[in-house]
Amino acid sequence: MGDSSGGGLSAAFCEYLAVNDLPQPDKLILLSPWVDISMSGNYDEVEFDPMHGVDGLREMGKAWAGDLDLKDYRVSPLFGEVSELSKTAIFVGTHEQIYSDVIKFHEKLIDNGVDAELNVGEEMNHVYPVYPLVPESKEAFNHIVEIIMG
Repeated sequence: MGDSSGGGLSAAFCEYLAVNDLPQPDKLILLSPWVDISMSGNYDEVEFDPMHGVDGLREMGKAWAGDLDLKDYRVSPLFGEVSELSKTAIFVGTHEQIYSDVIKFHEKLIDNGVDAELNVGEEMNHVYPVYPLVPESKEAFNHIVEIIMG
């Protein structure tokens, strides 16, 4: 389980496990995962994200990647091999700069036979499930607990 850059790291780590024939976790839960640190997608459709601007995210992505290519799966799991990932639940808000990247990642999971669930918070911001006073957040949080308890 991970959120934001930690969500991207969680997905990338699971891809690394697969590449190295190591066991996967039973479940993968991603909250607003940053899956493309190159920010190479189209971000015009996001009208409002109070937390992140594309230019700032691109700079943070360069810093995070270090000597790695920005599209290396170890920092941008959108570009990795996903077919061996375990059951995945993704939570993302429609008011996030990374919304379209997360949708692409989910589609890639489905296209590669991964049991992947997408939970979209309409008009919700980045990592919305962790906001304690928002009704949609409470609903998402309770669903996460259900997933974990299985």
